[in-house]
Amino acid sequence: MKIYYAHALNLYGTKQEVRDVQVLKDMGFTVRNPNTDEGMDHFARVIRDECQALAFRALPDGQIPAGIWREIAVARSKRLPIIELPSFYNRELSVPQTRQYLEEAGYR
Repeated sequence: MKIYYAHALNLYGTKQEVRDVQVLKDMGFTVRNPNTDEGMDHFARVIRDECQALAFRALPDGQIPAGIWREIAVARSKRLPIIELPSFYNRELSVPQTRQYLEEAGYR
């Protein structure tokens, strides 16, 4: 199964990119890595025509850059499985933070 690895340009050529690709290979995927000089239209075609899934890495603060978001949108339009690669920034909320979040989100 071929998977497209969507990630920000700042990760191209880094150890993080190498680790991510290896994790996806270890999961049994053939990885389509966009680390080339091709443009967004090319990669949209690759996702649409060649891949059966998409994996992406968000920025360290959890935000998703426009290019990655566009690639996710293409995968969604094809109803492909989408996997977010984990980031290990602190996502844990304390009990007071959890209560505040739930209240602000209208769950209380």
